[in-house]
Amino acid sequence: MRGLYIRMLIAMVLLGAVYAVPVTVALLAGVPSPVVVGLAVLTVALQWFGTERLARRVAGARFVDAEREPELHAALDRLCALSALPKPRVAVSLDPVPNAFTVGRSRRHTTLIVTSGLLRALEPDELTAALAHELAHIRHRDVAVATLAGSFAIVLSWAGRGLGELFETGLPIVVAGTLIALAQLPLRPLSRYRELAADRGAAVQLGHPALLASTLAKVHTPLGTDPYPLRLPALGLVAPHSSLTRRMDNLRSLTRE
Repeated sequence: MRGLYIRMLIAMVLLGAVYAVPVTVALLAGVPSPVVVGLAVLTVALQWFGTERLARRVAGARFVDAEREPELHAALDRLCALSALPKPRVAVSLDPVPNAFTVGRSRRHTTLIVTSGLLRALEPDELTAALAHELAHIRHRDVAVATLAGSFAIVLSWAGRGLGELFETGLPIVVAGTLIALAQLPLRPLSRYRELAADRGAAVQLGHPALLASTLAKVHTPLGTDPYPLRLPALGLVAPHSSLTRRMDNLRSLTRE
């Protein structure tokens, strides 16, 4: 876990450097520093406290209770009890692509989003394995870093489009796209490592690495090279995950252990 925490720290430092770019540009353009600082603080606060709602909106997901999705909630209740974790809120998206991801700013403020495609594709024990993987992210506290970077990319995209329409030029869109690409760079090594760590955490909790491996293989889609792509329809982004081959190899090694 030490390696994961070190990578999380590095990713946050690099992400902070990306945040500094628009602040520096604004200051050089002559915008008063109190205005720049105020807008920067407001932006971060909106991301930090509004990121779950933003993610649900982008994914087109709605909260569901135990009456509507009894198997989903029952599996989550069991896993949370075993992990001693607060139960995240649960939302379901109508996306037909098998997918699941968790967003939030802390262990007590998280939302688990699953697609209807995932619920249709998996058997009950496979669904439990997929949920165990997502809960491992919460347990490892890596959700906030990925969520913050993802919301930053969404804000930049919308801002770029809005300014582009306002000034009738594509330059703001180009700038926003460049910053989005820069924001994703520090997350690439972290994303690969956090997926491997979550795989291991889920496999150990379940005591059945082969089950998680078969679940990953089952939901693997031709949309990308990895299962569980964090698809943001408004941006057309796909968050990088560790390659399926490496994840399967790690799970097989864990089975032998």
